[in-house]
Amino acid sequence: MMTARGRDRLTGLALVVVAGLWCLGVVETIPDAYGDARLGPRGFPLALGVLMGALGAALVAVAGASEAPKEAGPAEAVGESGAERKAHAFAAAATVLLLAAYAALLEHAGFLIATAATTAAAVLIVNGPRRPFLVAGMALGMALGIYLALGKLLGVYLPYGRWINVAF
Repeated sequence: MMTARGRDRLTGLALVVVAGLWCLGVVETIPDAYGDARLGPRGFPLALGVLMGALGAALVAVAGASEAPKEAGPAEAVGESGAERKAHAFAAAATVLLLAAYAALLEHAGFLIATAATTAAAVLIVNGPRRPFLVAGMALGMALGIYLALGKLLGVYLPYGRWINVAF
């Protein structure tokens, strides 16, 4: 049975590895600044990767520096019941499936519809079908808010769909 410190170390190491791969991918695929510009298209994604690596390293350091227990008894071990393991596995699988569905929808239905549909599905999974106005409000608010903030205010390209082309 793995202790909480062991899980923190493993999570921190995984974050450091993913951050390293992310930064390598950013450097290899995104061009650097043009002309006399100090910050180019590579700056923000690279900063996110460095930040993720730093937080992962901090998690490993904190988990390693915490005082070791004198006797690892049942109170120190992190155990999960079968129901908790099933809930965690369902949450992980639902997250992966939602992200895959979002990626597929993004290409075919475009940003607005894909974001609204994925947000609605995520809210339905978490809250259940009890509150249809909450689901609709969250889905439409998230899609329109991001579209207005990124697409219109900051001028970021957001994909149009092949099947449906919604833009204003």
